[in-house]
Amino acid sequence: MIVKLLKDHHLKESPTCGELREILTAADYSQANVAVALSIKPTKAHYHEKFDEIYFMLDGAITLKFYEPATGRTWSQKLAANELCIITKGIHHKVIEASEPNRLCIITVPYFEAADEHFSDKI
Repeated sequence: MIVKLLKDHHLKESPTCGELREILTAADYSQANVAVALSIKPTKAHYHEKFDEIYFMLDGAITLKFYEPATGRTWSQKLAANELCIITKGIHHKVIEASEPNRLCIITVPYFEAADEHFSDKI
């Protein structure tokens, strides 16, 4: 069993998503990471080859832009509070709009690896 209290959270600066509050890391549990972005702003386009990301909006809203290399398709999707999006490996993505304030829960499966954050020029 793992319990992570508020005092156990770690503040971290992500090159693509800004300030994150890490709740669960690979050191705690190798199957996933959990973090919360507080008032996320538009982000840099990026993708991951080794893990999927689950975005769950706790409060506020964001608009995401995606690029799928296999088809060349580009599209946008808005997420409001209590809505979820799974961004699978290889899908280029970025936040293009964000309400103020907002809280976004980000879950990576398996765990997050900083070396697997690749910048994209496709969107």
